Amino acid sequence: MSAGTLGVEGFAQDSAAQSHPRMRAGYTSISAGTMNRLVAAIAADVFNVPLTEVRAGVHDQSGQVSVSLAVPLALHPAAEVFGGTVFERTASGRQRVANSIEELAGSTVSRVDVRLTGIHESDPRNAGRVQ
Repeated sequence: MSAGTLGVEGFAQDSAAQSHPRMRAGYTSISAGTMNRLVAAIAADVFNVPLTEVRAGVHDQSGQVSVSLAVPLALHPAAEVFGGTVFERTASGRQRVANSIEELAGSTVSRVDVRLTGIHESDPRNAGRVQ
């Protein structure tokens, strides 16, 4: 995956003292493995679960990115930020993942599919118990 044909190198000051990036010819590419890890890290942050519990797949779909995620559902106080049902929390997470990918990687995201794989409990003493 690549992002554009021009890159930014440093900043130049014009007479009005405004910063403008200087452009240099070339390209930047992100390997498939790196993109998978980036998306997994974004999803771990968004869904508030450890990176080790997230699986991510990234696919090119007609020039746009299609993402498949497998994440556990977080059941701890920080997860209450989303509020709502499991489906509403997941929909909000999907949107935040797509926005972060577009912002960080410069890739247009066509879809984000999320499969909930279990429950992540931050307090291991409560693991397996529904309150």
